[in-house]
Amino acid sequence: MSPGMPPGESAGTMSPAEREARWALSVRFAIEAADQAEARAILGQALVRFDRELPLQGEPTIAPLRRRNGIWVATLIPDLTVLASVEPDDARNRCRYVSSHFGVGPSWMSRDTERAARWDWPPDIWSRSPEDDVLLHPAVQAVVILCEQSLA
Repeated sequence: MSPGMPPGESAGTMSPAEREARWALSVRFAIEAADQAEARAILGQALVRFDRELPLQGEPTIAPLRRRNGIWVATLIPDLTVLASVEPDDARNRCRYVSSHFGVGPSWMSRDTERAARWDWPPDIWSRSPEDDVLLHPAVQAVVILCEQSLA
């Protein structure tokens, strides 16, 4: 089975590392902060409330959002190689798995295709509930979970 194998096909003969190489999965936090050091401290506080059973690859990166002063984007890469399998192995299921680590309550707005998925918090005004006012930390303004099938 090659890395270009369509999503949803059984990856049973692949190692977890080979299976994960087929996907680009990330979580981005939009954090309101005065500078990068404050954004990193807020991210650390937010991640204390995040389910740490979801391991990350390396350290999060933090960069300013170019279009808006005072907002910093922290990017985390979940490491799903710890899972024996992902069934069905598709972008939507991967986003669902990552979103489950944010706890019960937040609503996600999802856009899914066969090869890609994007889950956003907070949802649009029509889908919001009181539980969507704060996620992990008051300075976290938005979260997006992205998953795309790699072309490699």
